[in-house]
Amino acid sequence: MSGFDLTGWAMEALIASTLLMVAVLLARGPVRRAFGPQVAYALWALPALRLLLPPLPADWREQAVMPITRASEVVTVLIVPARALPAATPVVAAAAEPSLWATLPWGMIVAGAWVVGAAAFFAFHMVNHRRFCARVLSEAKLVDEVDGIRVIESAAASGPLAFGTARRFVAFPRDFADRYDADERELALAHELGHHARGDLFANWAALAVLALHWFNPVAWRAFRAFRCDQELANDARVLAGRSRTDRHIYACAIVKAAHGGAVSAACHLHTIADLKGRLKMLTNSRVSRTRLMTGAVAVMGLVATGLVATASGTRAAAAVTNTIEAATGVKIATPPAPPAPPAAAGNVKRVVIVKDGKTHVYEGAEADHYAATHALPIPPVPPVAPRQGTIPPVPPVPPVAAVVPDVNISSADCGSGEPRAFVVTRNQNGSKATVICNDRIAAAARAGALSETDQQDIQRKAMNAALASLYATRASLAVNGMIPEEGRQEAVAGIDESIAELKGEIADIGKDKD
Repeated sequence: MSGFDLTGWAMEALIASTLLMVAVLLARGPVRRAFGPQVAYALWALPALRLLLPPLPADWREQAVMPITRASEVVTVLIVPARALPAATPVVAAAAEPSLWATLPWGMIVAGAWVVGAAAFFAFHMVNHRRFCARVLSEAKLVDEVDGIRVIESAAASGPLAFGTARRFVAFPRDFADRYDADERELALAHELGHHARGDLFANWAALAVLALHWFNPVAWRAFRAFRCDQELANDARVLAGRSRTDRHIYACAIVKAAHGGAVSAACHLHTIADLKGRLKMLTNSRVSRTRLMTGAVAVMGLVATGLVATASGTRAAAAVTNTIEAATGVKIATPPAPPAPPAAAGNVKRVVIVKDGKTHVYEGAEADHYAATHALPIPPVPPVAPRQGTIPPVPPVPPVAAVVPDVNISSADCGSGEPRAFVVTRNQNGSKATVICNDRIAAAARAGALSETDQQDIQRKAMNAALASLYATRASLAVNGMIPEEGRQEAVAGIDESIAELKGEIADIGKDKD
């Protein structure tokens, strides 16, 4: 996947999902009290989805830039032979011999430890779960089958539990009929069947995968325990929906009878004692109305979408968090790009020169080919070639072309009606382009309160930057113009450099008289 660094994206995803876990831990209680346990349980999709979110495409980030920041942007693209430009003089700096500690590939070491830890964690839980299932099934006795789910009794089951995704089971202990009355058995079975109906077994494996990626993170361990508690509360609410107070009391008795601490991470247990007090307290609450439940569901969907967009890789928020972590730890999260390939020693290798807002960027060789493939470049038309007829006369010598230094024409005037936000326009005057700052439009916007004095100065500065970019583009084109004699080209370049220096001075003086 080109265009972004995989290691940097993975680190940003882990950091962002941790922050989202903290947010869910803080919000789950108020959300459960306001909208019910089912809505609070749905919040846990947020950190899991963040780990699957790819970075925002580059064109989306381009669209996020405010139009006023791009109003005066001038981009000039030149494609020239590499041998036409003078080679840059390499600068060699003496450096001290790095220590062995500094030369170690710490990024690869940390990434390898993370991958090994995640794989070992997930493999341990998978093997442990398979052994548990095999032990329960080896001593199982089939009791019933409900909607394709086998209800069994086993001495290896310490309490009611649901397990299995491809082959689905609900297991009860052998003394289940002796310890529980008929109503308690019916509600316990409904609870375990509800886990299968809601897809909680699949959610448990997804949560284990997230915890495996965060195996080193104490926040993730706390979040996993809270996730399992919210899962049980949501299923309790589903079982008791529309039931009487008597049924709630019977259900509470079944939970208390089954309670003890043993549990398997991928299975769903009625008998876990984690947050037992919270589950019993929830049974006494009045049920949430359907309207409030739907309102909470819509609010959670909006919160999930907002959280994913706000923390996506490529946004300013993600970059700010990454920079903060790098500054605090001294570890560079994003891997620096590989150095460009050296230019070819000879031949007509393509070179792309980009002049943008007064700054020049040069791409050579493979970088030039990549830029040309990913950006639309202006292609000059090819004139038709007339067929040869007879003897071709010799081509007369071409007289030298005098270098023409462009004048920087910036003026202020009233532009009249038109686009009211077009504060700077370009006009043709005597065959040359002139930049005009529209005083009347700026004054009208200022009276309307849309522009401050700083905004007006910024408009004037951007207008001069546009002219400055034009000078840089002209200077770059003169450097490769073989039609102009060397002496004349040097004189023209010197004149442009003088104009650039004067224009930079005027830009620097903008606003100083107001201080």
